[in-house]
Order: sequence, then C-alpha cells, then structure tokens
Amino acid sequence: MGTALCPKCGAAIRPPVIPRPEPKRSGKSRQRLSALSRSDRVVGLATVVLLISFWLPWYRIGPFSVDGLSVHGWLFIAVVNSIVLVLYVLITAFEVGDLAVQGRMSKEQVLALITGVNLALVVLGVVLKPAGFGWSWGALLALAAAIAGFVPFGIPLIEARRRR
Repeated sequence: MGTALCPKCGAAIRPPVIPRPEPKRSGKSRQRLSALSRSDRVVGLATVVLLISFWLPWYRIGPFSVDGLSVHGWLFIAVVNSIVLVLYVLITAFEVGDLAVQGRMSKEQVLALITGVNLALVVLGVVLKPAGFGWSWGALLALAAAIAGFVPFGIPLIEARRRR
C-alpha cells in the first residue's frame, strides 16, 4: 500500500517528520489598527466605553443603584448599534470589507446616523430617569461616550448640510 518496509526487520519505515518553523509575529494587528483613520479610532474607543457603560450604575437612590438597561429596556437598540459599530471598526482595521460599499449613503453618513441614534437614545435614557432617583456616574460616562462617538462623523455632516 505504498508503505516502505525495512529490509532487515520488516518494520514500516516512516519518512522523517520535519517540524514547521513557528510563524513570526510581526505586529500586523497593531499596524492595521494604526492604519485606521483618527475618526474611526475615536468612534471605536468611544463605542466600547458606551457599550460597557450600559451595565454600570446609571441611577441611584440612597445606597441602591440600577443600570440603564434595567430601567430602559429600549436601550438595547443602542447596545446592538454599539456592537455593529465595534464590528465595523474591526472589519475596517483588518480590511475584510467596508460598511457602505455600494449603498445609497456614504460611510460617513452611515456612521453619523448610527452614532446619532446612540446619542439620542442615551440622552433620552439620562433625561427619563425614574422618579426619586438621582443620576449616577454610569449615565454620565454613557453620555460622554455617546457624544464622543457622534462628534467625528456627526458634526462634519451637520456642518456640510448647513453650507448647502
């Protein structure tokens, strides 16, 4: 069956196994992330912070606190948006694809829309606090992260619309 046998003892002779060299790590991930535009990096970082902030304390009353998602279930829309944004940054960084290749909207418009929806939802979540509760640091962090995520693409788009 194609197996060579030792002429002296009759045992099967196996070809020698040559170990493969270890692949060299060249830091391509770091290079890919640094190839992202500054705006993409700001949106990515701000969105990760926003995503985490949904589970931090948003409201407090005495020693008790509650996160934003527990009070406002509709903030789940912003969670999904945030996941899409983080995936977008990763897809762009690793050059797997683009968010708005053949769409009607440009990449900047799509990102401004998604980050704008996140900002609107977070502002509503902060403003519509439960009766008797005060704000906690998680709500303020979420608000700051939503603003930081919107600014790189939202402000230039708004300014461009005003100039028309």
